[in-house]
Amino acid sequence: MVAGALAPVVLFAVISAALLVQQERRTIEREAIGRTRAAMSAIDAALLGHITTLKALAASKNLVTGNLQAFHEESQRVLRTQPEWQNIGVATPAKEQLSDAILPYGKHAAFGGDDAAFDEVVRTRQPVIGDVAGGSAIRMETVRVRVPMVLGREVRYVLSAPLKLESLAEILQAQKLPHDWVIALADRHRKIIVRIPSVAPGTPASESFSEAIARAPEGWFRGSTLEGKETYTPYVTSQLSGWVLGIAIPATTVNRGAWRTFALTATGVALALGMALGLAWFIGRRIEAPIASLAMATHALGRGERLAVPSEAPIDEITRLAQTLQKSVDAMREREDRLRLALDAGRMGSWEWDVRTNRLAWSPELEAIHGLAQHSFAGTFEALLQEVHPEDRERVRAEMTAILEREEQHLEYRIVRPDGAIRWVESRAKLVRDPPGTAQRVVGVCMDITGRKQVEEALKETSRAKDEFLAMLSHELRNPLAALSAAAHVLKLAHPNEAPAIKARAVVERQTRHMARLVGDLLDISRLAMGKVGLERERFNLAEAVRNVVTVWRSSGRLERHHVTTSIRSAWVDADRARIEQVLSNLLDNAVKFTPAGKRIHVAVEQLGDWAVLSVEDEGEGLLPGSAERMFDLFVQGERGLDRAAGGLGVGLALVKRLTEMHGGTVSASSAGRGHGAAFSVKLPTVLPPAARALEPESGPVLAPCRVLIVEDNDDARLMLHEALAFSGHQVREARDGATGLALAAQSTPDIALIDIGLPDLDGYEVARRLRASPGGRRMALIAITGYGQTEDQRRAYEAGFDAHLTKPVAPERLKQVMAGLK
Repeated sequence: MVAGALAPVVLFAVISAALLVQQERRTIEREAIGRTRAAMSAIDAALLGHITTLKALAASKNLVTGNLQAFHEESQRVLRTQPEWQNIGVATPAKEQLSDAILPYGKHAAFGGDDAAFDEVVRTRQPVIGDVAGGSAIRMETVRVRVPMVLGREVRYVLSAPLKLESLAEILQAQKLPHDWVIALADRHRKIIVRIPSVAPGTPASESFSEAIARAPEGWFRGSTLEGKETYTPYVTSQLSGWVLGIAIPATTVNRGAWRTFALTATGVALALGMALGLAWFIGRRIEAPIASLAMATHALGRGERLAVPSEAPIDEITRLAQTLQKSVDAMREREDRLRLALDAGRMGSWEWDVRTNRLAWSPELEAIHGLAQHSFAGTFEALLQEVHPEDRERVRAEMTAILEREEQHLEYRIVRPDGAIRWVESRAKLVRDPPGTAQRVVGVCMDITGRKQVEEALKETSRAKDEFLAMLSHELRNPLAALSAAAHVLKLAHPNEAPAIKARAVVERQTRHMARLVGDLLDISRLAMGKVGLERERFNLAEAVRNVVTVWRSSGRLERHHVTTSIRSAWVDADRARIEQVLSNLLDNAVKFTPAGKRIHVAVEQLGDWAVLSVEDEGEGLLPGSAERMFDLFVQGERGLDRAAGGLGVGLALVKRLTEMHGGTVSASSAGRGHGAAFSVKLPTVLPPAARALEPESGPVLAPCRVLIVEDNDDARLMLHEALAFSGHQVREARDGATGLALAAQSTPDIALIDIGLPDLDGYEVARRLRASPGGRRMALIAITGYGQTEDQRRAYEAGFDAHLTKPVAPERLKQVMAGLK
């Protein structure tokens, strides 16, 4: 009868034990997943820090302007400040590696690493965290942070920073897990990045781990480690990187607590059966006191205070529950510490606004962003507004009030620090309500975005300069085209010997030379920007080269409207003579444009120490204060009127700067202000003059009339070339495609063949090869006349059999000189 009466009690005890065991495991599972999330948050915070730093580097002016050599030096300096990085690489979207910070400039390894992540950066124009992969410059297995450098809406470059896996391992070690636990970080392809105990990076994750990840991005499963040890594993997937972090807990550890709960419950049931109803009152009294203490401790937990747990309790489960509550508080504080670590890594500060009391609380990090000493913020809404820039205060006040309705906030505004510095701040916040729905507080974070704002402003300025340049280019090309069109009309109507025809031919010559210079400047600045300009150095007297250029300009009449003086002294340099003459020509052209007629232009050469100094001074319009350095930037000009009387594209001085720097020199500009003229100075390293030797005059070769074959698909260019050669007494035949040219050469072998490269059927290279293989082809002089003027184009021309390579437009004197030299 007693047994029957106690049967429900026993059944209830068994069910309670089973539920307690299940609850114990769920508690362990929740705590373990929470701990795993905290560890992954620390890893994400570290990765965000790397992305932020790499983004700042991608905004470098050197990278925006394409000065890869200066950016290589800058990336080497940044690499020395990032002990967790192995390298800083720069590649094009086409996976052409341009730079490796660990290698000297000009030497870089082939592209390497995870192609999928690289392609994702190019496709999305967003930073991407890669997976475990080897590489060329860094041969060991690693992971790469990749960030795009975007100009407009196109990815210009991709920056990559391979991470030292030891830095990630240190984050895992900081979790201080028991020695028999396993923690592992895997990439999106289920390959191990780092693990404790360690394995080789790139090792596939265990089968049970991979199957669990395939089922869900987050969860808890029972499986086994790589060593075959039975475990329970909580795991989470990072939304930032796609990586997965798992903490494998030995199955014995998880089961031990559950079985202990079951054993204690069984013991309690046995004791209850033994003591029966006679001890019920006594046990009830014993339970009442610890339950009351536990209730008080729960209230203390709600207030964020330490739990007041009794030192002794008659029931272990109550003590364990209190201890579990204490562990929850400790875990919550640990998560707060990790959150603070994440804020530090992202250089962010946090704040909280109590809506009911109107009090603001700032973290020390936020006070540092505002330039305030720790704990010095007054803690009121008005104190916040005093930190905001006066022009942004009303907008901030309105946004802070509106958050009570919108519940979320995203705001960018300026602040004024105590030292007067103006900084940009980005704020994100969220409203927190109590269960009835009443607004309680607003929590948010702030970060300093001054660097990003400066980059955005620089990009806007570059875009404005580009638009101005395109407008100027349109104007400068239309003017000579209009003159050429009018001259062509005059030549069609007037007799060749009449004055209008003579003037029209002079206009054609001047405007053609002008357009050739414009196109040449554009091509040169483009080749310089891409690093495709080589120097043909020789040792020569800079004074002699400058004197020759000034003489040519005088004889051509380009200096007749100005009073030009010179002060030229000997100074020897090792340089590309043609490029130095181009530098002087651009400086002279600039002085002539901006100096009124009758005013003075002075050209000087002198040696100062180890430097040869070339200077051009004028009495022209001068420069605005602060604009001297900007004059050498691409797409930058001084102010102009709508008439564009000075003309030009504004790339001449940019060419001067880049060509001078290629020679190891410097260029500078100075001016006393508008209307007071300007002075431009170029400094080049000097060399010792060569030993004196007797020079014998040489006479240039004279070309006798010969048979000339022209192969050119442009009818106008072919006709004018034909007429120019016929005037010199040559027997000229012409063809508009390669096949016709080969047929004419087979009928009568020419002495000289002038061949365009871009023909409608066979290209010029193939025509040259066939002519060389034909009877008498070895005696033929082959000259390529083409618009393709790169070094690679010249190499291909010579390999095809050409004797000379001329880039359009070709001056008649230059063509005559080359033809005479070949025959």
